[in-house]
Amino acid sequence: MNRRLRPTAGGSGSVARLGAASWRSAIAVVKSPQMLAVWGGVALLVVAVAGCGARVSGDEGGGSGSGSSGSDTTESSSGQEPVVGWFELGFGDTAFTPLHDGDALPVVWGGQGAAMFPLPVRGAEFVLPDPPSDYTSELAPLFDFELDIEGYNDGPGGHFKRAANYPITFEVLPDGSYEFLYVAVLLPDELDPGVLEGLPAHLWARLRPHGSAPFEVEYDLVVAAPR
Repeated sequence: MNRRLRPTAGGSGSVARLGAASWRSAIAVVKSPQMLAVWGGVALLVVAVAGCGARVSGDEGGGSGSGSSGSDTTESSSGQEPVVGWFELGFGDTAFTPLHDGDALPVVWGGQGAAMFPLPVRGAEFVLPDPPSDYTSELAPLFDFELDIEGYNDGPGGHFKRAANYPITFEVLPDGSYEFLYVAVLLPDELDPGVLEGLPAHLWARLRPHGSAPFEVEYDLVVAAPR
């Protein structure tokens, strides 16, 4: 299943933000007391325990596609809000690799020795805070995801990892597009990454920019343990 850039009903205002105390509990802080660490001038979001917030209501049906373009005149399936810009989720800690159904989802070792799935985010044209690094702004795009791995979905909500309502602090690139280095989905310290080798995984993610219908992506993947 590969559903990319699918707008959902409700828009950016359909779900209230979590309080600061709620989403602090779901983030491991790296090099910063402010939840969003900076590495090489680009913010990182590190998800250690993804248990806060419920899955946001929206249109769970709809078509599929593999493009990464959007339109500021395209209406959402409910007709409530237009789709503004585009959004793409990838894989990689040093370079952006687009995800497709059937791809490997490799476990990598982070700079601090933690096993993780790094998920970089790209987009353009939708509203950002001024400056874009202001994660406290109501204009910051919100990110939700659910990761399921066969046999290991014993986390909150019946998922391997889950997160909701996380503000993404994009960097604006010279070509005008936006980039977030990656969302680092950390494996539990007690889990040997090798036991996940070859297991089916399902990744669902949503970006909710201010003033735009949300974008959703969904992939069936296969976990690859670090070599």
